Amino acid sequence: MEKKPDLREVLQEYGVQVKRGDEFNTLCPFHEESRPSFSVDLSQGLWFCFHDYTGGDAIDFVGAMTFGLHTWNASDKAMFKEVLDILERKNFTRKKIKTAKKKEKTELSQNVLFLLGHVTQIYHQNLLQEPDVMAYLQGRGITEPFIRSRKLGYANGNLGVMLSMLPQDVYRKLAVKAGLIYVSRKGGEERRWEFMKGRITFPDLDRDGRVLGIIGRRKDPHQSPKYLTLNGLPKVMWGLGRFSQWQPVIIHESIMDACTALLMGVPSASPCGTGIAWHLVEELKKRKYLGFLSQDDPPSKRAVQRWKEKLPHGRPIEGDYDGCKDLNQMATEVGWQPARKRLYELLETAGLEFEYEINE
Repeated sequence: MEKKPDLREVLQEYGVQVKRGDEFNTLCPFHEESRPSFSVDLSQGLWFCFHDYTGGDAIDFVGAMTFGLHTWNASDKAMFKEVLDILERKNFTRKKIKTAKKKEKTELSQNVLFLLGHVTQIYHQNLLQEPDVMAYLQGRGITEPFIRSRKLGYANGNLGVMLSMLPQDVYRKLAVKAGLIYVSRKGGEERRWEFMKGRITFPDLDRDGRVLGIIGRRKDPHQSPKYLTLNGLPKVMWGLGRFSQWQPVIIHESIMDACTALLMGVPSASPCGTGIAWHLVEELKKRKYLGFLSQDDPPSKRAVQRWKEKLPHGRPIEGDYDGCKDLNQMATEVGWQPARKRLYELLETAGLEFEYEINE
């Protein structure tokens, strides 16, 4: 154990709403939002921002508040010293923190690829038997052929039972390591539950049809955060593996916008949020033609500028959707043809002019 500034006191000092208990979600101090996406674990002295997929301890929080979330660098000696000075002046209580071992990501072995493919089929069949979820997706303009070809699914809570039918116990253990099944142990009792339960699932398929990861998107607007990724596996950028390094790809914050653009014939991918993990940045550096298309709101436009800073060869494009927030909303509320025309116009402003095919 080591002593660190009490994260509860630090958060309260900077105006963050702190809730009861050691683990909770609250409104993120780094973004304008109405639903909590800032995760706190006081027992480990850690916080996490789901918008930018970044976090840290009390020192990192004060550093991010002082220098900016994307400017703070703990390895910068001058920055680090200034933050330590701030913490000393404010004289926060120092608390013993149980340092958690960093969880190693599970490699995409043949067993893991089989498991992800099997789970994707379970979720896909669930969705086809859930008329209300199908209606929700179709109401957002996502067609049934697209749902079937991309193996979209729904986690209804039956995954544990379905996995128990597999003959090898290795897959049930892998499901826990990958993060598909969450296990907690309190008072000698073990409790298991399905991590993605109640969410629409978007498997990340490569060109060979292999499932490299699964993203869960909320259907209920009260669910938080908006997206879940499997914390036992490397984070994926949905849709990127379907395209070669030489194909132009448009990156959207929203997975629904990416689906909409794909249906309009535009090769698209999404990190499912405003943050891009460092290993995905390295992968995107290999891509010759990239466009970053924002939604029509300040957080999304700021995110696109951050992407541009990390990937200078990418072309930022500010979204403008006739008063709608994003491409999907314009398509469903104004019409698919006007939205498609606007999408082409926005891409042309960035010099991305090529022939598109319409996907059904």
